[in-house]
Amino acid sequence: MQLPLTKPQKKFVMSKARFPAIIGGLGSGKTKAGIVRLILLMLQDQGTSAAYYMPTYDLLKLRAFAGIEEELRKLNRPFESNRADFSIKVIGYGTIILRSYDNPERIVAYEVAHSIVDELDTLPRVKAELVWRKITERNRQKCKHPQGNTVGCVSTPDQGYSGFIYKRWFKQATEHHEVIKAPTASNPYLPAGYIEQIRQNYDAVLADLYLNGEIVSLQQNKVYHFFDRFDHHTDRILYPEDKEIMVGVDFNVGGCCAVVSVVEEGNPITVSEFVSHDTRDFCQRLDKYREDDRRIVVYPDASGSSQRTNASLSDIDIIREAGFAVDTPRHNPPIRDRVNAVNGLLSHSKWLVNTENCPNLTESLEAQGYDIKGQPEKFSEHPAIDDWVDAAGYFIHRRWSLGRLAFQTDIGFSP
Repeated sequence: MQLPLTKPQKKFVMSKARFPAIIGGLGSGKTKAGIVRLILLMLQDQGTSAAYYMPTYDLLKLRAFAGIEEELRKLNRPFESNRADFSIKVIGYGTIILRSYDNPERIVAYEVAHSIVDELDTLPRVKAELVWRKITERNRQKCKHPQGNTVGCVSTPDQGYSGFIYKRWFKQATEHHEVIKAPTASNPYLPAGYIEQIRQNYDAVLADLYLNGEIVSLQQNKVYHFFDRFDHHTDRILYPEDKEIMVGVDFNVGGCCAVVSVVEEGNPITVSEFVSHDTRDFCQRLDKYREDDRRIVVYPDASGSSQRTNASLSDIDIIREAGFAVDTPRHNPPIRDRVNAVNGLLSHSKWLVNTENCPNLTESLEAQGYDIKGQPEKFSEHPAIDDWVDAAGYFIHRRWSLGRLAFQTDIGFSP
């Protein structure tokens, strides 16, 4: 196979282990390595089928289909893609089945010889264990591989020491497991400035994870361990001439927490906070912030679209009817994504807080820790410290989400 591969990619593709894993940084070409390995295994054992798994069907459509088709064309292997059925038939060989983690119920009613599991560590460990079990149950087609049926994993170690990757390939590894490290810098075809952009976006701990694929501790005593009430303090207040303000709000029965911010030089500055009894009370309190042609944008808890304070209107509908703009996704972002976005800004001193005007938010940023499951602490009474940081997090994640930096090159066409 005359395909250009980096050293980590080649080592993974040629691995004889039953459970090889390429643990790497963003942009290290993990997905390409997984695709090439899967195709090679099929071509070496005519008549066998294989499966490729990703976190969502959107990713399968955008990246897996395109990547598999691209490699098959390079190898001059004819194929037929069925995007409705999420499968690719390699003429004269077998079928590549594509499935998503977000619908594990579809991991049934087929069998394959080999599988590749892409970005498994984006899932919490318990869910990842369930997905892994269902995938290995499908891996039972008779094949000629010396190790029998194989399952390869390509992932960044997103969950750190609490994740499935660490447990299975480091803590409980057997002779059947092999780890290939693939730092971001191993891909010579990265766009200029890609590595530096990651360093600027993430805090130092996560930068090591996302650049070098290192297992790091994500369960420090404090969730927002970069926050310092002195270093991140500002005397900035809301001025009449501020033409736009942003308000993050977390809906809770008995206490809706809201934080008010402005944006200067592209960075957020939180200037005040307040608590409301319910959504209508929130709108009345927010009405006091109106000034002439000032625009007020609310960044609410996305669950507010389904919560109802009366028989006809949701919380978000009530806010819109009161004349405020609303910016919200369909669903709340994963908690870790929100925490990473906040810590990313704090670690580079890009988010400032008027700690005198926002005593509750300040104390919450200092106090919130992790529970025994490795998740940010939650409390049943409201308002609580998690309500304040969540309110700020909804706004910050919506405007300064880190996301995954995507690109396409001949070597690594996806993170």
